[in-house]
Amino acid sequence: MKSMALNDTEKRKKQKGLGLRRSKKAGSSMEEREELRGSYRVIPGFHLSLGITLVFLAVLILIPLASILGYSLSLAPSQWLNILSASNVRNAFLTSIVCSLAAACINAVFGVMLAFVLVRFDFPGRKFLDAMIELPFVMPTAIAGITMSRMYSSAGLPGQILGKIGIKVSYTHLGIVVALVFVGIPFVVRAVQPVLEKLDPQYEEAADVMGAGKRMIFFRVILPEIMPALLTGFSLAFARGIGEYGSVIYISGNSARDHTQVISYVIMQKLNYLDYEGAAATSFVMLLISFAIIFMIGLFQLRQEKRTQGSQVYGKAQGHRQKPQGSGKILVIFMVCLVLLLLVLPLGYVLVGALRKGFAFYLAALSTETVQSAFGVTLLATGIAVVVNTFFGLWAAWLLTRFAFRGRQVLSTLIDIPFSVSPVIAGLSYIMMFGRSGWAAPFLDSVNKALGTDIRIVFALPGVVLATIFVTFPFVSREVIPVLEAAGTQEEETAAMMGAKGFTIFRRITLPHMRWALLYGVILCTARAMGEFGAVNALSKTRGETFTLPLEIDALYLSGTADSIVAAFAVSSILVILAIVILLIKTILEYRKKSIIN
Repeated sequence: MKSMALNDTEKRKKQKGLGLRRSKKAGSSMEEREELRGSYRVIPGFHLSLGITLVFLAVLILIPLASILGYSLSLAPSQWLNILSASNVRNAFLTSIVCSLAAACINAVFGVMLAFVLVRFDFPGRKFLDAMIELPFVMPTAIAGITMSRMYSSAGLPGQILGKIGIKVSYTHLGIVVALVFVGIPFVVRAVQPVLEKLDPQYEEAADVMGAGKRMIFFRVILPEIMPALLTGFSLAFARGIGEYGSVIYISGNSARDHTQVISYVIMQKLNYLDYEGAAATSFVMLLISFAIIFMIGLFQLRQEKRTQGSQVYGKAQGHRQKPQGSGKILVIFMVCLVLLLLVLPLGYVLVGALRKGFAFYLAALSTETVQSAFGVTLLATGIAVVVNTFFGLWAAWLLTRFAFRGRQVLSTLIDIPFSVSPVIAGLSYIMMFGRSGWAAPFLDSVNKALGTDIRIVFALPGVVLATIFVTFPFVSREVIPVLEAAGTQEEETAAMMGAKGFTIFRRITLPHMRWALLYGVILCTARAMGEFGAVNALSKTRGETFTLPLEIDALYLSGTADSIVAAFAVSSILVILAIVILLIKTILEYRKKSIIN
């Protein structure tokens, strides 16, 4: 009887404890739900910002890409087999993946070294070196490709030097890797650099006191902490490499026999021959690869956030840098030489090539009707793209940093799609949507008939504008979001509880926090829009009407005459000078920001 009573008592205690734990868990989940609901009850504008963000994202990015998916899925299995089994398609996929992987690995190594040099050492020219890291973001990819193909050919000085030791770069797989290293290295540096700045140096000092060497400190202390950020940068560089078009097509040679065709070039060729089935099917596979990479990047970023939050290893950005000594000097000199050779030398090559026939020829090349028309189209497309993406970026940043809601991480990842999708696919998506066989073509025809207009999207100015908006879509939001996340929501919540309206809160509190980041985003968006080539090339076919400056440069260069090649460099110099000015403005703004903070 006693044992039965004890058993009953124990059962009641267990049931009571279980009920208490359940009530605590329920209370915890209710508190979490209240926190989720309360964040957008206090700060106004949740539903409006969510609606604007979703509409812009759907109309400008998701629906066009879904047009490719829908068109691809309508193909018969036999068509898929014929398209993807073609030797040029298989070889192009293999070339793009292998060269992109090789370039991403190189960027991972040198990107970490560059970030380490910029964060830990103080030396003359450090700010200049830091500013040059952004050059591939602001320099048009077509100009980079043309310049590097000439530099590393037998006619260029670097190509002649390498040729003497039996190394050929232009029109080989090595040339593709060099071009992809150029466009991809900023992704690794800018992903790793802020993490290194926040690492507490006391842990490295403790390891040094305990007798650990520099190599062991790096691999045992530093590398594990920066690994999620490094994987994020590696994935971004790899994704950019697979879809790269402008910087690769000139230096690769595009030879089917030598297997130097990349997959973006094959898609563009299919578009030129009106093979929409082949272009759509090939792009579908590339989109699957891009979405897989985006998913991995999201996981890496989430892992980095979890490591950073509440960790004693991370703190505020460290302002102390030491003078390089011994091996540190060698590392600094090596990195400076690498940046000068890889990033700065192409700039000088463009400017020298532009003035090869004298200043009079230079001015004459810039004053032709086609160049003037291309300049006007570039300014129009860039202006509209910057306004649209700034408007979207502000609302998206407000939504993602000021409100907690389910699906926030997914939405944040979807905004980054243009980073990993080939620009050629961006152009194709609008052809699948508004072209003759596009699903929206009948609707556009009915609108034109009802209004008596002749509005065209594909191969017209609206298509150029839409393509420019697509490729520059995340630039403003991605600069603003980290700053607003670091600022927190306490000030906005206090102002809202005191009765301030949404616009007042934004103007008086949020905007001052993010004004520098907003300027950075607008500057980078402007530079990227002016230099866009792949997406615009798919949607623009009329020289003198819808050509932008990169397309005009391409047309001049492909003419093949000595005068037209020099003219191509002359027009390129305008965009290069603008890129230098943009980097200078960005550097000045960063200096002013740090001066105000200090």
